[in-house]
Amino acid sequence: MLEEDGPEGFTVREAARRLGVDHRAAYRHFEDKKALLAVVAEEGYRELVEAVNRELPRVPLEDRPARLRMLARAYVEFAVQKPGRYQVMTGPRVNEDGRFPELEVALAEAFHLVRRELEAGIAAGAFAPVDVTEVVLTLWAGMHGVASLIAMRRLRVRRDGFGDFAERAVGHTVRGLLRTSQGLEGPPPS
Repeated sequence: MLEEDGPEGFTVREAARRLGVDHRAAYRHFEDKKALLAVVAEEGYRELVEAVNRELPRVPLEDRPARLRMLARAYVEFAVQKPGRYQVMTGPRVNEDGRFPELEVALAEAFHLVRRELEAGIAAGAFAPVDVTEVVLTLWAGMHGVASLIAMRRLRVRRDGFGDFAERAVGHTVRGLLRTSQGLEGPPPS
């Protein structure tokens, strides 16, 4: 339903109807629509973490820039493969009132993946010492921006090129983090 109608068109009543259960039964499991969407968002962040953790081992630990670019690739590919779920995860904040602490934990885990890779790159001497929180937010915003623009069809990128585009786009930021002069003068990321 989320893929068809987006979060705005989603209703607990219609979800229950499609599952063949009485809508009142759904409310025994979820207090309201927000509670159900919080679970969808939480599961989405956990799936995103799993997707990234499946891809990162394919990139050598010593190639820190490539690892950040792979993270961007996995993020964008997840977003375009599951646009309805991605909209719930990144749209208007579901947990504004703090009712769903598990959602905040899942979001923090996803955010921590980026932080961990950046900190490891700094510790290895690949990246210049930077304000880690600010750079992680910048990288996250870049990944989110690319994913959102592709999902909203504001960027014309071939379906089989989403990941490559994400790597190139975030690669410009990653190059600026490099400790050596490559950051400004080096070859573009491969």
